[in-house]
This record gives sequence, C-alpha cells and structure tokens, in this order.
Amino acid sequence: MRQLLLACIVFLSVCFSAKAQQAYDSKLDYQKTTIATASIELAYSQDVVEDAIKDYMVKKGVKNSSSKGFTVYRGAKLDDGDTDPRDLYFKIDRKKKEKDISVISLFSTKINTDILAKDSLDNGQIDKAKIFLNNLTPFIDAHNLEVQINAQQEVLKKAQKKQNNLKNEQGDLEKKLRKIQEDLNQNKVDQAAQTQAMQNTVNQDADATKKANKKMSKLLDEQSSLEKKQRNTQQDLDDTKKDIDAQLKEVDKQQQTLDALVAKRKS
Repeated sequence: MRQLLLACIVFLSVCFSAKAQQAYDSKLDYQKTTIATASIELAYSQDVVEDAIKDYMVKKGVKNSSSKGFTVYRGAKLDDGDTDPRDLYFKIDRKKKEKDISVISLFSTKINTDILAKDSLDNGQIDKAKIFLNNLTPFIDAHNLEVQINAQQEVLKKAQKKQNNLKNEQGDLEKKLRKIQEDLNQNKVDQAAQTQAMQNTVNQDADATKKANKKMSKLLDEQSSLEKKQRNTQQDLDDTKKDIDAQLKEVDKQQQTLDALVAKRKS
C-alpha cells in the first residue's frame, strides 16, 4: 500500500511537470519604453525562483547584481554556443491574484550597455531567451524539490521529537506510578503496625489513645490522597499512550511524504 502511494504521488508530479507552461514572447514597461522580453510562468514562490536562478547562474560562474529593479547577470551567455557574452536582465514578479505563481521575464543587452541605449537590446535574442528559460525550468523544478525535501525533513524531525518527548513522558509517569504504589504499600504496612499499636493502647490513658487514633487518621488520609494520585497518574499515562499511538501514525505519515519527495528526486 505504501509503495502504491509513493508511485501515485510521483506519477502525479510527473504529469504536472509535463504540463508546465513554455516560455512566450512578452513585454515590460520601463521608463516610458516597452521592452520585448521572454517570459514564463512557474508555480513556485518568488523566493524559490530567485534562489534557483542565482544557484543556476553561480554554477555557470556568473554572480548577480541589482540594477534599476532588475537582477542582472553580467557577461553571461544565453546559449553555450554563443561567442559573445551578454548582460542578462531578470525580473521576477508574483502573478496577480496567484501568490504561488511567479512570472519570470528575461531580456539581454550587450555587455555594460544601458538598457535604453541604441541597439542595446538586440531583440533578435528573445528566441534564445525563451529557450534559456525553458532549459532553466527543470533546474528550478529540482531546486524547489530540494526546498520541499528540506522543509519536510524539518517537519519529520519535529514529529519525531514530539514522539520522543511523549515516550519520555510515559517513562516519567510509569516511574511516578511505581513510586505511588510503593508509598501505598508502605502506607498499608504502617496502618497494620498502627492498628497493632492502637490495640496496645486500649488499656492506656486517653491521651495515648487520642495520639494513636490521630496517627491512624493521618495514615488513612495519606492513603486516600495516594489513591487519588494513583488514579490521576494512571489516567495521564493512558492519555499519553493514546497520544503516542497517534504520534506514531503522524511520524509514519510525514515519513511517507518525505519518501515520496525523495522518490521524485530519483525519478
């Protein structure tokens, strides 16, 4: 059953990826000018996309900088076959009314050239930019998967920690219960001894009898208090055992989710 669940999750993930949108021609408004760009929409948060692109470009030996609202990678290539590197301008926005969908826009300029300078944009590069974004998408997918795996590992750790805390609590309650039982047993021994002592005071003065009765009354009160503690502690122990059973299921659930994500990484 567990393997079937993993297979279903992986299959659905693959189907979703297969339907991922391709890059398309788009435009950006910049200082009363319209800039032709390549754009693509991905179902990831802006933070995930930004970090993924940064990691992708670092692996290509290019670091980012910021300029006029864009993230810029200077001296990069849209195509590995290009002989002349360019400055790549990225803008990542959240799609309106879709907080979990990011729109990545990309255009390039000649190196160290102002965006609005004549012939700086060379719009013939847009097709290359679309291919670049399409090729970038699987890397972002993989990066997001790692983010999910790391997050799920933390969820699993918290669930396991809670499970361990409950087990420790169970151990403490069992120890407490044993101590209460020992005290009850000792109380019964003390009561038996006091009963004998009271019998020995039958023929003694009233003061001795009063003291003996008072001590017996105290022992009976202690017994009642211990029995109440025993009931309450037993109830706490039973509740903790139920919590442990529920937490074991939660840990297993979170482990299955992690296993499914790791399986997707390997697929």
